[in-house]
Amino acid sequence: MAISFPVKIALPRSKSIVIRCLLIHYLRNRKLLPVFEDDPNDIKIVYKALKVIDSAAETSVNVIDVKDCGAAYRFLMALLATTKGKWLLTGTHRLLQRPILPLVNFLTAKGAKIEKIEQGWQIEGVDLQIDNCDIDTQETSQFASAVMLISDSKIQKFNKLEWGSINTLFYHKGHKEITMSTNFKCCKSKLCELCENPCELCGKEFLSFVTTPNENPYIKMTQTLLQTNNLTSFLALADWSAAVFWLANALLTPNAHYLLENLRFDDLQGDAVIVKWFEKFGLLFTENETGIEVKHIENVDIPSQIIDVKETPDIALVLAVLSVCYPFELTLSGLRNINLKESNRLDILVNELSRFTVIDINSEDSITIHKRKAELPNAFHFDSYNDHRFVMAWSLFKNYGTVEIKNTDCVKKSYPNFLIIVSTSTSS
Repeated sequence: MAISFPVKIALPRSKSIVIRCLLIHYLRNRKLLPVFEDDPNDIKIVYKALKVIDSAAETSVNVIDVKDCGAAYRFLMALLATTKGKWLLTGTHRLLQRPILPLVNFLTAKGAKIEKIEQGWQIEGVDLQIDNCDIDTQETSQFASAVMLISDSKIQKFNKLEWGSINTLFYHKGHKEITMSTNFKCCKSKLCELCENPCELCGKEFLSFVTTPNENPYIKMTQTLLQTNNLTSFLALADWSAAVFWLANALLTPNAHYLLENLRFDDLQGDAVIVKWFEKFGLLFTENETGIEVKHIENVDIPSQIIDVKETPDIALVLAVLSVCYPFELTLSGLRNINLKESNRLDILVNELSRFTVIDINSEDSITIHKRKAELPNAFHFDSYNDHRFVMAWSLFKNYGTVEIKNTDCVKKSYPNFLIIVSTSTSS
């Protein structure tokens, strides 16, 4: 029996993880972690912004241009509000239309000086007293993460944050097992009030925290990174939202065998949840010291699927295109906010895929893509809509013919070498 050797697939570093690590490390140490040439553009945007912040003069207005990076927009909004100096936070026209007001309203209620102007946001950094975190995260969990990131350096100032359904209890180093239901006497029994006194039990200052359970993977990611002193152990982890393309491509490619380098099952990224579906669809996953091997082991007649992507919206486009290509019926829910991303993703998805099959719009939150009956053409023409996720999703059609995508450069936002790797790896 011939031994199959996997095609090695280089994935980008997780921009969600690296961006949070860059900010945490800078706020703790006033130093920058290294960034590399093949990193996603979003990582480079945050790195360059931190360099400007680090060398900025307090007397003049310093421009922080975050281009189209949503994470930078929200996280740096919070950071600049607490960093002494005068700032102009700006970006692309599309970015400035994306959700930010719940975060702005929260920060201004805490004393931040933020004003909307034509070019973006004018900010004067001041010391903020954050004793709670009651913030609406319906549009994006990044609002909560932004507050958590700037609060890391102020842990000794307060011991409880609250936002939405999330409760974070700050506790003294030395108490290893504390939950919100734990009855313990600490800080003269003041559990929820401002407190700068040492703990009566261990004599330690507030240094760390635990949380009640929360289902949002990106808030969990922020929590975990804030609790570690060894951020370097997370910096090399590959991006699961980029890896999803390769899982879909493996499913569409008989005998596919990939090694997805530096990918791990047990990491901080919510998109890893997709593995359980792909295992049922006919892929075999094996983790080793260099990454995760993916093998197409059988062709499965996939029954109708219902998948909720509310907490993992970045995988929605690839799943939708996969269902058309394979084909199988797919109902996607949790789509309410994907029109708030780099493009009007839901509207575009329905419009483009309706060329190949019937799509029902069940609600503003859900669509059903019916199992395709007609043959696919042998040539495809798409626009990227300046959205990196569409470049990856449309590329799945390469399994059925030639694909022309306009404005593919936007894929560098998350996966700079994607097109090169696809062209070499899928022909191997």
